[in-house]
Amino acid sequence: MSNGTSAQRQWEAFLNPEAVRGTLISAGLFLVAYEVLRSSIIDHPLEFFATTWTAKGPKPSEKYNREVRALDPKGKNDPLRGSLAWLRKEGVLSSDDLNAFEQITNARNNAAHELLSQLTGRKPQDYLSLYPTLVLLIEKVERWWIINVEVPTDPAWATQNINEDDVTPGPVLMMQILADVAAGDSDEAWQWLKAFKAQQGSPS
Repeated sequence: MSNGTSAQRQWEAFLNPEAVRGTLISAGLFLVAYEVLRSSIIDHPLEFFATTWTAKGPKPSEKYNREVRALDPKGKNDPLRGSLAWLRKEGVLSSDDLNAFEQITNARNNAAHELLSQLTGRKPQDYLSLYPTLVLLIEKVERWWIINVEVPTDPAWATQNINEDDVTPGPVLMMQILADVAAGDSDEAWQWLKAFKAQQGSPS
């Protein structure tokens, strides 16, 4: 294939409204979900071990640094890697989950640094195929915290029999709604707004 043909195909991909919109929507959706997952992984252990809070949030405690950040396999006390190792130690995430997270992180880095190449078709990336796995990881982390931390420490729920399968964490529901609104077909994309307006008594 000649350079001229390659350049022509890149311009055709870059100027194709449907292709560009699809890539931007899927990449944007993926990036939002990744940040939700990253926050779930880091914030819960940080808050759980916190003893001091400031205007900016929980301050890392000595116990948190010792039991979570110190688990960073690279020995750099990185909160993300340390939290992943802690969640693995607690049985929240499996080794397969950690491998999936590494794959997701690589895709996230591509979205952040190689998006222009993807828009021209030079480095295509199928974000939507990874999206269900990303949401599943969010669900595993969030559901574990609800069942094992939030429910036992809440007097209103501590004595209740709760089926894990009936628990839908808020961040998971938010990601499901966002996927419908951003990437669903016409009916799916508008159903949440119509339902919200109906609940508020607003005209459609």
